[in-house]
Amino acid sequence: MNHTDEEISLEFYHYFCNIVGSEDVVKTKRGLFTIMDYVYNGNGLTTLISSGSKAEGLDLKGSDFDRMCVLDLFQVYENNNNVINGHLHTPILMETNDTKPGFTKLKVDPFLKKIPLWRTTLDILGEETFISSKRFRELFLIFDLIIHGPCLSDLAETYDYALCLRCKEWITSAQPWINRPRSTWPDYKLVTSIVQYGVLFVPIGSKYSPHEDLEWRISFSMAEKQLIYSFSHTQLLCYSLLKIILKDIIKPKHGDLICSYFLKTIMFWLSEESCPSDWKPGSFLSCFLNCFRRLKYCVEYKTCLHYFIPDNNLFEDRFTDDQQVSLLNTLQLIYMSPWAVIFNTSMFQEYRLDSRNSHGFELTVSVLPCLCLSLYSSDDFPIYDLNAPLNRVITCCINFPDQELSKYVMSLMSNLYIQVHFPRNLTISNKSFYRQSHIIFGTFKIGLSFDVLNSWLLFASYLYQCKRFKQCITIISYCLSKCTPDNIPLYYSVSHFSLEEQTVFERMHRAVGLIATCKNLIIQDVVFYFPFILLPIELTRLPKVMNRMYIPSVVYCHVLLFLCFHHLRDNRGKLTAIRDIELTIRERYFISHDKKALDIVNQCLDIVKALV
Repeated sequence: MNHTDEEISLEFYHYFCNIVGSEDVVKTKRGLFTIMDYVYNGNGLTTLISSGSKAEGLDLKGSDFDRMCVLDLFQVYENNNNVINGHLHTPILMETNDTKPGFTKLKVDPFLKKIPLWRTTLDILGEETFISSKRFRELFLIFDLIIHGPCLSDLAETYDYALCLRCKEWITSAQPWINRPRSTWPDYKLVTSIVQYGVLFVPIGSKYSPHEDLEWRISFSMAEKQLIYSFSHTQLLCYSLLKIILKDIIKPKHGDLICSYFLKTIMFWLSEESCPSDWKPGSFLSCFLNCFRRLKYCVEYKTCLHYFIPDNNLFEDRFTDDQQVSLLNTLQLIYMSPWAVIFNTSMFQEYRLDSRNSHGFELTVSVLPCLCLSLYSSDDFPIYDLNAPLNRVITCCINFPDQELSKYVMSLMSNLYIQVHFPRNLTISNKSFYRQSHIIFGTFKIGLSFDVLNSWLLFASYLYQCKRFKQCITIISYCLSKCTPDNIPLYYSVSHFSLEEQTVFERMHRAVGLIATCKNLIIQDVVFYFPFILLPIELTRLPKVMNRMYIPSVVYCHVLLFLCFHHLRDNRGKLTAIRDIELTIRERYFISHDKKALDIVNQCLDIVKALV
């Protein structure tokens, strides 16, 4: 590559970093999901694993948020000789006879039929008892979740939850991968770490198999996550561009013939065959073209071998000859003018449009969308252990290597845990009140390091419950002074942020760090958790979302002011508060345009008007 090509590659690399995320942004995103998993795990029943594009550090348009939930009460073994007796878990045996490579049936002891919960998931084949993958998925189909492949998803399909089982051994069919001839990637340390973890099993069978409903797919998600984390940023950008082309160009024409997992597999093979030093910013253009050529090759020969189990050809029976020809034509057109195609994808067009309107201000993406996920992802699936003691959460955070992320998560979790473990019987006598307040405020102070507004509003709610109305008014007035138009809102239902907002956030993040940036820039909805001890009794009939309630912060400030004035018999204050609520709703001031949010604020207005 000559000097000019290298300069162009560097320019493209920098440009794509602004759209996909810089190395530091990706690192922070990954760290955020890692520590959230770290905090939520440890109950001995389940292990949560963030996965998918967002956990990989990518927040591409249309990316969903994936989480795997390993049921720790079960453990899968490859054969009976490896079963460890005396453990509390229930052993499950693999049965790979008559299954396609990469799939297995899971055999259990018939005694499970005596347990009502699991009886419905079992099926008999010959003389053996197996866990049906189909029935297993359906067992956890609760609330408004739907089945999406092996996963359970919300109705909008923005979150995917895969309930799965784990084998702590490295299975025989993947043994050749360990010592397979390769360059220097993955290195010995990474291979060892991957092998020591073992594999997972997700509840979906091989399509067209006569026993599809009984079969489970062998998943290497944890291994793949570690491999992605070991990518250089150049590799990650190449992978991102392939995904962008897939979503905007290939999918609209060819549906699901190609999926992102195939692209990931191709990236793994290419990375193994090449030297890590080849993947550098100055070679970005040639690296990407190599990736795209490999995709074309795989489609042309209908061959995309599973990275860990090459006997499993992912393209086997994937498309007809006509579909193959059509797909190859599309890939050839892209290959002839790759950069023209890329710059015409929606993600790049939006960036160019925003850049033109920024008056020369260089825009860049940030960690903001992932902050929104970390705030609210635990609220969308009812399997999290919200009853774990706060001291365990604090211990997890203290032991996490990134101290800034630790403080962020600790402050985030404190507002959740103070409500879950809040005293059921509030006392209002002076002596008891001050003793109780000292303990409670100590926990609220943890939240103040990140989320000033929400923490103060929850403390104001506590004062309201204790009938300390004048003190409550003082705190609310302070909270309202912090709500200014230059703040950036984090909404429960919306995780899209303008590039201008993200750029402001990222520049401040680089200058003063994550905690100070969140403290000074972010405003989020007030969140109340079951049993709603801090929620004013007048608002208890507002709609909940899985035992949580979300109220826009500014609206809640004025509603709480009204309620205080109501108890103080201050009619002028009540009328002023109502007027401010109406103005806040009319101006949509820090209120999401989501229908649920609008319904809640209008119901708040109806409640206070009924008290006039």
